[in-house]
Amino acid sequence: MVWFFALAASCSAIPRLQATYRLPVEEGALAGKKAFVSVEDLREDKRTLGEVAALKFVDSGGVISLSVAKRSGPGVIKGIFQPPALLKEALENRMKHEGIHVIREGAATTGLSVLLKSFFLDRVARNWKAAISYEARLMRDGEVVSSQLVSGEAERFDLIGVSNADVALSELLTDAVNRLDLSELFRTSEP
Repeated sequence: MVWFFALAASCSAIPRLQATYRLPVEEGALAGKKAFVSVEDLREDKRTLGEVAALKFVDSGGVISLSVAKRSGPGVIKGIFQPPALLKEALENRMKHEGIHVIREGAATTGLSVLLKSFFLDRVARNWKAAISYEARLMRDGEVVSSQLVSGEAERFDLIGVSNADVALSELLTDAVNRLDLSELFRTSEP
């Protein structure tokens, strides 16, 4: 009997940070455009989790489970990612939602080159705090034709468990990706 409980305890799931990116209401505004997406990790501190958050998400390796949802509906699980790949996946989903045909880098002369500057979560004074910042550059033939800086922070009171960490990160990811004005980037880049 004791052996059964020990086995059950050893098989418990590792807490993993979960983010849900929610697509904006508007869609299809950039139908017919083609572009690639690339993300370069320029974070000075490559850690995803601060010291206290790392204690809550032991052995997670800083990876995040990503789901993508329309409006308030349930999300579709896209996979488990490190922050640069997670941001790329969220941006690709946003671009497809806007009607952009996302193709691999090298197959198009126009693309979105993203420089990730921060992606961090920690627990400070009974609050979950998250921060994301990046620069999005619209490239054409290897040249920057327009760019935007996006940054944000989110905070949630820490209740029992880690669900508010997920909420803080989800809200911030959604805000940071949807705040990028793709229409403006493409409009200012047209010859």
